Amino acid sequence: MSRAALVQFPAFRHHEASREGANNAMMALLVGAQVSAQFLELTRESPRPLSEIFPTIPHVGRFDLRPDAAQAILQGAEEHLGAMAVPQALAIHEGFILDCLELLGAGSASAWKMHDKLATQAGGTFDADRMSRFHVLREMRNAIIHRSGVVDQRLIDKINELTPAGEAAWCKHTGRSPRGLQLGDSVTFLLGELVEALATTKALAREANWMLIPAVSSAAWADVIVEDHLQHTPAGLNPTKRRKAILGFCRHHYRAVTVAEADLKAAAAARGVDMA
Repeated sequence: MSRAALVQFPAFRHHEASREGANNAMMALLVGAQVSAQFLELTRESPRPLSEIFPTIPHVGRFDLRPDAAQAILQGAEEHLGAMAVPQALAIHEGFILDCLELLGAGSASAWKMHDKLATQAGGTFDADRMSRFHVLREMRNAIIHRSGVVDQRLIDKINELTPAGEAAWCKHTGRSPRGLQLGDSVTFLLGELVEALATTKALAREANWMLIPAVSSAAWADVIVEDHLQHTPAGLNPTKRRKAILGFCRHHYRAVTVAEADLKAAAAARGVDMA
């Protein structure tokens, strides 16, 4: 089977949509901040606060600065947006890996070992270069959330474990290497780090998807397929139409897996649905 084939089960579709939404929101906020900063050049010399210049803008009173001060903040918004967007991208990915573990009946795991547990349960391996990048991002995220962005030894250790190929990919996306960070420095997430986080987690999610295809039994996939199908099709179909609908749903979303029709019928029957 080609590794290009991905199974489009609900958790994976949700993961892809969430990634795209996070990326679009970050780009919209980043561009919007720069457009706003440029627009404020027209009123830069005004001594009046924004609430007086733009009284109809919702919540303007919470950002009630003079135009020059507001412009300076907007011009530097990338770092603040990155500090929110990169943790969000990692959280979306970690939630998906937990969903994969649940599908395997493997329980839960912490962020630092969930990939290893999934690989062990599925009988596969994740790309070592990508995993080294993920763990650097994870410790950088932890520094932002738990240590006010201050670099500690745990982050330094993960940076030292970054593979040469992993570092090259990181530098391609960010334009800088994390090896420049020292104990006590401050972590900053810019657009490049978001691109790196999205690229790394996208690739790891696809690897997880490929691992699941042979690791999940036909009966288990049938349960997922029927439940997914019933969430997206009308009730009341007769058995012949239900069978055609489920098989068509399989071809559309689940063509990457081989599922016995007998398992689909059993899964449907367990939910009180008859297939001809």
